[in-house]
Amino acid sequence: MRIAVCVKHAVDETELKIDSGGKPLLSGATSRMSTFDKNAVEEGLRLKAAHQGEVVIFTVGPSDSKKTMKEALAMGADKGVLVTADTTSIDTMRTASLLAAAIKKAGPFDVVLCSEGSSDTYSGQVPPMLGEMLGAAFTGYARKLEVNGQTARVERSLEDSLEVVEAPLPVVASVVSEINEPRYPTLIQIMQAGKKPLEELNGDQLQPAGAYRQASVVSMSAQQSARKHVMIEGSPDEAAAKLVEALIREGVLSK
Repeated sequence: MRIAVCVKHAVDETELKIDSGGKPLLSGATSRMSTFDKNAVEEGLRLKAAHQGEVVIFTVGPSDSKKTMKEALAMGADKGVLVTADTTSIDTMRTASLLAAAIKKAGPFDVVLCSEGSSDTYSGQVPPMLGEMLGAAFTGYARKLEVNGQTARVERSLEDSLEVVEAPLPVVASVVSEINEPRYPTLIQIMQAGKKPLEELNGDQLQPAGAYRQASVVSMSAQQSARKHVMIEGSPDEAAAKLVEALIREGVLSK
């Protein structure tokens, strides 16, 4: 079985700083593998252990995305394919088209895995686009994935229920974090990752830039919040009653 896993070299949102105007300071921001992508890599490795074969990691990004690729290789993936592109100037459709072109070039693959969304922007648009461009069945919100012969059986986590679907291979699936617990590579695995094959492809040569219409980000800002600093005095019973009244006035509670 051949398994492709798509990962993103994402901005580390835990280290992201905001300027006085509420805009994120992306210049010089630290980056790493998107948190949720580790679940996709782990699921690919589990499928490999169950069915034999290989796991190939794909990403679109600048040259320093190799850091993320090597992290996935250290977890146990066999090789990586980096499509170089300026991710700050391309949209999700362009990203999906580059991933699809790279996967087709290195394919065929039985299973293509993604996370439900990246930990920085979390648009969730790339996986279904990828399924369409690859002409493969797509299923999202996967919390359990099994492959029997030429059929994938997926348990999907919906808002208030679980759904089980089946799809023929090849299949594209986006996984949620509940699907597994990603492994931590050992020091030896980290050292060995540098010896695994990592192919680098030029995005503009792989897929002409004008193949898909692009959207652009007009603005990005942090959500503003302010405290009212309301002090409630009185005995515990009086304070509780005043608090309830205040919450009703604010619309937090209904009468």
